Amino acid sequence: MNAFLPCGFVYEMTARDRHTGMKAWRDSLKNRVPMEGLNSIAQFFKAGTGPANLYMGLWSGAHVPDGTETAATLQSIVTEVTGYDGATRKTVTLGSVADGGLSNADAMARFQFNATLTVNGAFISTTSAKGGSTGILYSIVRFPTARSVDNSIYMDALAAFQLVSM
Repeated sequence: MNAFLPCGFVYEMTARDRHTGMKAWRDSLKNRVPMEGLNSIAQFFKAGTGPANLYMGLWSGAHVPDGTETAATLQSIVTEVTGYDGATRKTVTLGSVADGGLSNADAMARFQFNATLTVNGAFISTTSAKGGSTGILYSIVRFPTARSVDNSIYMDALAAFQLVSM
């Protein structure tokens, strides 16, 4: 079957000054769902179950997502950014399904940085461990420009998933 319906995550990343709350920058981005994620999503119709949890991580590096990424290969093609609060990647807590979609708008992932870093993109997988290479990679996105962050900035990450009928 070669007719595919569009689906995927849309990200809205907003960085703010930790002390004043003033917006430093905002990026609204559409992702690429790697083939590994597409196959898993299609499997939901057959098996009827999705992943127990999803986690968001950040990355740096020159990689341009092309759909061949997997959870197992991600660490070899990007450098995962780990200089933020918490021992694990950020949990993506999705709300109720409405109009063929859902988001984490009621519980956005917040990254509070504890180092000076460059962030080039984000991803969503089923593995919570920073640097983990197991599970399924559901989404990867590259920012339009590399973003420099440090401990004066926090970033809120909205992730919304949408199925579109054609």
